[in-house]
Amino acid sequence: MAITVPQNRSYQYQDVKVLYVEDEVFSREKLLRVLNRRFSDVHVAIDGEEGFQLYQQHLPDLIITDIKMNRMSGLDMIKKIRKHNEKVQIIVTTAHDENDIFLQCIENNVNHFILKPIDLEHFLLAIQKSVEESKKNKILSMMDPLTRCFNRLKFEELLSSEIRRSERYNHPFSIILMDIDYFKNVHDYFGHQKGDGVLITISTIVQQRIRESDVFARWGGEEFFLLTPETNSRGAMVLAESIRSLIDSFAFPEIGSVTCSFGVAEFSAGKSKQKLISEADKALYKSKRNGRNCVTFYNS
Repeated sequence: MAITVPQNRSYQYQDVKVLYVEDEVFSREKLLRVLNRRFSDVHVAIDGEEGFQLYQQHLPDLIITDIKMNRMSGLDMIKKIRKHNEKVQIIVTTAHDENDIFLQCIENNVNHFILKPIDLEHFLLAIQKSVEESKKNKILSMMDPLTRCFNRLKFEELLSSEIRRSERYNHPFSIILMDIDYFKNVHDYFGHQKGDGVLITISTIVQQRIRESDVFARWGGEEFFLLTPETNSRGAMVLAESIRSLIDSFAFPEIGSVTCSFGVAEFSAGKSKQKLISEADKALYKSKRNGRNCVTFYNS
């Protein structure tokens, strides 16, 4: 039977979910004590079948598993998990040092291979490296790889969260949609490498201008979104205009002047995420129609 271990104290590794799979009782209880002292969220299974069920339910950040077990082996469980997730960190503990097992672990991207009896120092070092790698992968999954700002998926997640917060506390916030004017011409005349340089530079300009609490994300192509908590439409318009001016006055190497158009929308109670985004998009479209390189607020 699978076991979930609740804890109520501070831990070395906060917000890291662990799945531990081991069929031998003595080994399981011994290592579980080590894990419970360091992690607040530990899920335990006695074979690969229960382990895979718990993986699907909890989507852990770190998996620690034995190899030879009843019903489903650790290797079979790892193979099934790898079909869903290539990045989750996996530590294998085993009393069997056969070359075939080791090679299969490599083939299935096992991150650490530890022989029993377990050397505690070696095991704790593997955990530390796995947690660090897991955190790095989490950050990368939220980021646009080119511009180093948030990606669209993360922006939508944070926007949904801000809507809930605004509804609960009646706090204002606005969003700003910006689009690089005539960006296709940059690609056509100067090439994609220079175009990427423009995207990176504009991302840098914006991130240096905004507050730490603001959220900046690449929406797609040459479009970016800004989420500005505790900011009404007037404040968002001022911010958008300052960003527009900074970009307009910047001399892009070998390209010269590049401009952006902006659309601003303010959240109000009952407005859906899709409606808010649509309003910012309509405001941006109006800026494009009005000659580009300007800021427009959505007003129904």
